[in-house]
Amino acid sequence: MNTAAATLADALSNARARLVSAGISTTEAAVDVDLYARTILGWDRARIITSNRSPVPDGLEPRFSEWIARRERREPSAYIVGGREFWGLDFLVSAAVLIPRPETELVVEAALRLLPESSPDPLYVADIGTGCGCIAVSVAHDRPGISMVATDVSGEALAVARQNAERHGVLPRVELLQTSYLDGVTTPFDLITANPPYVKDGDKPALSRDVRHEPDVALFGGASGLRDIEGVLDTAIARLRPGGWLVMEFGFGQEDDVRALTAKRPELRFDHALEDLQGLPRTAVVQRL
Repeated sequence: MNTAAATLADALSNARARLVSAGISTTEAAVDVDLYARTILGWDRARIITSNRSPVPDGLEPRFSEWIARRERREPSAYIVGGREFWGLDFLVSAAVLIPRPETELVVEAALRLLPESSPDPLYVADIGTGCGCIAVSVAHDRPGISMVATDVSGEALAVARQNAERHGVLPRVELLQTSYLDGVTTPFDLITANPPYVKDGDKPALSRDVRHEPDVALFGGASGLRDIEGVLDTAIARLRPGGWLVMEFGFGQEDDVRALTAKRPELRFDHALEDLQGLPRTAVVQRL
């Protein structure tokens, strides 16, 4: 980074050029550089624009150059700034968790449709493989009457989820447990959410350099990519009350597999799939019979 840049505009332009040289698209480089500058300085976008011709502000360096260098190595921006917005809430993230993605908001959307805003009886919800807690915290935030159990095999991920639950005021209603699926949990649940690993193990070399920074345990679902999807379906049979619901994300092109796996389990009924903004089926809504 040219720390002797005459103006803020020069510094931002130099940074964008470095990211483009590292193979990042021009559009993405512009978004990244703007995000880093605003985060470090605590400014909004309007102030960045109006200060373009001013000298480089005190406080921008050396962190700005350090963040650009990390992004050149294709570390995801969410890890660099330590957060990502999801469901209108700001979530802390670290390299121990999967970065929340827009399509996962479909899981929250479907879950909230199935959970009444108020209920005379307590409602119990579980989130399997909670990661940073984005699904569990979002659902608990929008449905203050529910009790939530959120599980993950990673203690580091659960530490991040705990911070997010505390940040958004739902920690008293979200129990965080380090376990596989819902092992050791005996509560009958009204609804289970899950975003299980569903990438085929053999597809790892084809993933982008950015995605390869994310934890393998949250990405890869065995040779077929269906190992953990099957595990979630079996857990739904064991832990959902009759009439309860499972809302589960799955990968591109896996709808037929998920339908077939559900059909092999007579205790479950595939109700419908939700499509992402590109019109691709990405979320299964399944009922426990």
